[in-house]
Amino acid sequence: MNPSLEERIQKLTEDDRKLLLHRLEGIFNTPKEQLDPKSSKKIVAYMQVAENFDMDTFKYHVKRTLPEYMVPSVYHLVPNVPLLPNGKADKNALKEMVAEADDLETDFVAPKSDVQKQLVSIWEEILNFSPISIHDNFFEIGGDSILSIQVISKARNLGIMLSANQLFEHQTIAELDELLSREKKAKVDKTFDYITVIRKGGNKRPLFCIHSGGGHVFFYHLLAKYIRPDRPIYAIQPSGLYKKQKIHANIEEMTLDYLKAIKDIQPQGPYNVLVHCFSTSVGHEMAIQLSKTKEKINIIVADNMASPWKATSPDVLKVRIFSFIRRLFRSPLKTIKLFLQERRYLIEPLKVKWFGKEYEKELERLKSNLRKISLDYEWKNRHDGHVSLLLTNKPDKQFQDLIVNSWKNLALGGVKVYPTKGEHTTLFEEPDVQFVSEQIDNAMQ
Repeated sequence: MNPSLEERIQKLTEDDRKLLLHRLEGIFNTPKEQLDPKSSKKIVAYMQVAENFDMDTFKYHVKRTLPEYMVPSVYHLVPNVPLLPNGKADKNALKEMVAEADDLETDFVAPKSDVQKQLVSIWEEILNFSPISIHDNFFEIGGDSILSIQVISKARNLGIMLSANQLFEHQTIAELDELLSREKKAKVDKTFDYITVIRKGGNKRPLFCIHSGGGHVFFYHLLAKYIRPDRPIYAIQPSGLYKKQKIHANIEEMTLDYLKAIKDIQPQGPYNVLVHCFSTSVGHEMAIQLSKTKEKINIIVADNMASPWKATSPDVLKVRIFSFIRRLFRSPLKTIKLFLQERRYLIEPLKVKWFGKEYEKELERLKSNLRKISLDYEWKNRHDGHVSLLLTNKPDKQFQDLIVNSWKNLALGGVKVYPTKGEHTTLFEEPDVQFVSEQIDNAMQ
């Protein structure tokens, strides 16, 4: 039996990998700096494949093996690869072959409909460059979680009723325009949906990712790139992101709504639920509610302690201060930078209140409510759920033990620690998200 692509990649030595990258650089003959995602240059792959070829699995391993700037943005399957007399691939013949099949993507397509023109204008303003093609992928040309919310808010102010779900599933302007046109003709009911699809498909139990205290879920989108392709991934967004939506009065009420949305997709457990910062309280309450019906849950905690507000108690605060001092002496600039990043929420509300635009004020109202219900939540009950704790390296063992024990005191189903690289504030950003995704995969085995 021939070895699979995954097996062949795993057998590569470090020297083999370097040689592969060197050869690819020679083939493409394109310097790394010229392959900026905002430039017009693209890597196009032409492939002759076997009948049982799995494109999703292939892309998954390409992304995990090659540097970002070497990953093709377009893939074309061809019946054969035409060769030159010297035995090398005939690139011009390949282009003609694909063009004849009317399957070749053009580098730039200008907007035609009114909606396309409005969305292009918004993207160019938010991303601060032009021109933008209607086939450009928002997240591949510089879009991120915060910018996504701005796009949605600006579009809704123009009467284009975009949602996080739509931007996640349809990441180009052409796809969004087609979707909106189709929904308009079908007179689709535009009711709010807690569930946002990050990736459909797969035969394993889904991963459900609960939003942060910032109110958005877009920062989870890179998980689709690194978590194995046979697992569906969904995110849960809060109502209240846009006008005239319900804002939850407490964590218990929010949890019941989120569980109902999850059960619409996966009626029975066990459930895999990823929580981060604010959503640790929601994950804990989910475990309590599911314990009442004897259903199992695996709470995957992204580098957070349970009952985080107890972190200001005298004993805990003492541990945290000593841990901070050790980090400060070890790496002063990095420690100060992270400290300021983590405390932006103290300054942002005032800035938004005085100078913010309407969509920023809407978001700040939601964030303020999330902070309130999180502070009001009482971590008093234990549950039967299991906790998979993704833990970054802490310089102070006492602080690390404090985080682990905070969950052991609540989770009767046990706690397993999965060490991961990176910092608390960069877990879902490149390159840390690669290691985090690997450990999330391990936690769901």
